[in-house]
Amino acid sequence: MPKISDTMEAYDAIAPVYEDYSNAKLPYLDAVDELVINEISSDARVLDVGAGDGRRLSKIQKSMSLTECVAVEPSSEMAKICRAAANCKVLEVFAEELAEQDIGTFDVITALWNVFGHINSKEKRVLALRAIASKLKPDGLFIMDVNNRHNAVAYGSMKVFGRVILDGIAFDEKRGDAHYEWKIGDRTFPGFGHLFTPQEIEDLFIQADLMVVERLSINYENGGVSKSPYKGQLFYKLKHKKK
Repeated sequence: MPKISDTMEAYDAIAPVYEDYSNAKLPYLDAVDELVINEISSDARVLDVGAGDGRRLSKIQKSMSLTECVAVEPSSEMAKICRAAANCKVLEVFAEELAEQDIGTFDVITALWNVFGHINSKEKRVLALRAIASKLKPDGLFIMDVNNRHNAVAYGSMKVFGRVILDGIAFDEKRGDAHYEWKIGDRTFPGFGHLFTPQEIEDLFIQADLMVVERLSINYENGGVSKSPYKGQLFYKLKHKKK
């Protein structure tokens, strides 16, 4: 299992140049941000989980003149930049620790740019979803995106066709784990990210008593939005499951 300490060390190292790193994916990030902004009212309480350097939260904050925001960012170096960028409280905790935080509940909660792909086990992902659900108002909205293992635009139709068949016959979540070397400046860090199938992530939502309001896919290169689950990263709007 990948060590969370390695991930935090990597994000601490990339924090000073994270703006340049994220600018390479601006069409995608801007498309997601626009979808988020369309769901927020100016009087909303907003919680951003995995806020990174806070630039995206700051953009959303300014677009809607938000006055009540909280950011969650476990990387200490990222959190420092986030505090300067976004006018809000910043908690240096992991998503699965949110239930213990005395921060009230929120109208909108976001977890953007594959935050859940950096959580290193299914059990922790469920804990994180349940913790987020505990901070969501009864009629609140949770918005998130994750890497899509069945993204035919990125991986090719034939490869994804094979993945869909294999995942349908004998699903193994470990096939979605990507291990790589992440070069940051003159240092190299062990990198980890998980690619979800639509069924896999939606099964996790069920375990957290969350229901899908809308599922879209966002093209990772140009930000194009589609309703097909095969044409980009998975983007979800979620609410509490009706009882």
